[in-house]
Amino acid sequence: MNKQEFDPNLVTQFLNQYQDRGMMKWQGFYLSDHTASLNKVDREDEIKLNRRHSEQMALNEIESCLSQALEKSQVVRVERSLQDQNGYVAPFIEGKIEGYYQDKLMIGGEFIAINEIYAISLMK
Repeated sequence: MNKQEFDPNLVTQFLNQYQDRGMMKWQGFYLSDHTASLNKVDREDEIKLNRRHSEQMALNEIESCLSQALEKSQVVRVERSLQDQNGYVAPFIEGKIEGYYQDKLMIGGEFIAINEIYAISLMK
């Protein structure tokens, strides 16, 4: 059928009876970006749910570990005693002790108060 031979009844019928499915036709189109993003969120949630504190250290043990790390310029892993609003353990911070000021340490670009440290370990 070409432009000169169209059926006006068919056009009228199409315009009156056709129902577009709207967003339903797009529901099956998940892009790989969406899938990757959802997988990333799932991994982050799983890490957050499985993060647990090691045994709490006494202040003298923490100070001993800090002095050893400073003397030998070692990388440390700090577990803070903080929790988020849902009760999840705060992410651990790893890095060299870059400096300190009063009762705060600079580790991995973050200031950490010494009284916030739950446990600390030397990384090898």
